[in-house]
Amino acid sequence: MAKSNESDGVLRNHLAAGTQVKGDIITQGDIRIDGKVEGSLVSKGKLVVGNTGVIEGEVTCVTGNISGNIRGVVHVSEMLKVQATGKMSGEITYGKLTVEAGAELEGKLTISGRVKDISSSGQQKRAAEKTA
Repeated sequence: MAKSNESDGVLRNHLAAGTQVKGDIITQGDIRIDGKVEGSLVSKGKLVVGNTGVIEGEVTCVTGNISGNIRGVVHVSEMLKVQATGKMSGEITYGKLTVEAGAELEGKLTISGRVKDISSSGQQKRAAEKTA
C-alpha cells in the first residue's frame, strides 16, 4: 500500500512490496519503491528502489539509490548510486554515478551537466580575456 510520512518536514512516500501501480507517479518529496511501477515516476527528491522494487518506464529524480530493477529512460540530476543487487537498462542520464561491484548496467549512459567550449576559438577567447 502506498503511504506518506511527513515527520521532519520532508515528504516521504512508500510503495510496499506486493503493490503494483500502472500509471504515473508525481511527488514533491522522496519515494521508496519496493513494489512494481509501470509508467512514469517523477520525484523532486530522492528515489530509492529496494531489492524487490521494479520500475518499467520513465524516471526523473534528483538523487537515486537503486537496489532493484529499472528498465526505461532514467534522468537523475545529481547522484545516482547503483547497489550490488541493482539492475538498470535503457537510457540513463546522471550528474554523478557510483556503481557497486555486482551491479548490472546496460544501455546508453550519459553524464549530464554543463558543456564547456574547449575548441581553439574558445582558447583564443580566453587568451583575449586575460590580456584585456
